[in-house]
Amino acid sequence: MAHATTDRILDAAEVEFAAHGFVETSVRTITTKAKVNLAAVNYHFGSKKGLIQAVTDRFLGPLSQHLQMQLNTYERSAHRSQNNEHELRILFNILAQSCQYVAQHNHHSLAVFARLINTAYSQSQGHLRKHLTKQYGASFLYFMKILRQFMPVMTNEQFFWRFHYLLGMLVFSLSSSEALLAICEGEYASHRSLDQIMADLVPVMASAAQAPILGES
Repeated sequence: MAHATTDRILDAAEVEFAAHGFVETSVRTITTKAKVNLAAVNYHFGSKKGLIQAVTDRFLGPLSQHLQMQLNTYERSAHRSQNNEHELRILFNILAQSCQYVAQHNHHSLAVFARLINTAYSQSQGHLRKHLTKQYGASFLYFMKILRQFMPVMTNEQFFWRFHYLLGMLVFSLSSSEALLAICEGEYASHRSLDQIMADLVPVMASAAQAPILGES
């Protein structure tokens, strides 16, 4: 019964947070959608902040574990191409597969996950950024460290921006995927899938990762 209650709360919270943001969504709205009383959130999650963290954990926990496992396998492989773009495609494909793994094990879409990530960046949620860094920082720093080996030489600040430009491509494409697929179908009578979007995105990200560093004025 406890698991059923927490699942209902998390299901409702994912949808509401993704649609309206962390700040704008009230706990009362979530409990009404989940058909539980207000005390249930405090009992199971401690506070609204605890609920926000639990919602992101639901996605990022499996994603981080899958990403770490795939990166470990990649690192153990003795085969390395001399082509940096080829290696970058492999790495971004690992990230894409980890995102798709989350979608397979959570009945909400990747779009919801991407909207939550976007909201975590765009709204003042210092507690969430600290939580995500503590829980998942090691896995993503590992990914960034490997990725950087195949990118142009740049300063830490330049890499910070380059990585977030790449992340922005991924987050926007996923968070807007439902609308983009509908527009594509209406404009071009083309029926595409989210898997096709991810497959198309990998080489684009690999090429963008290798873009030359422009001299600062």
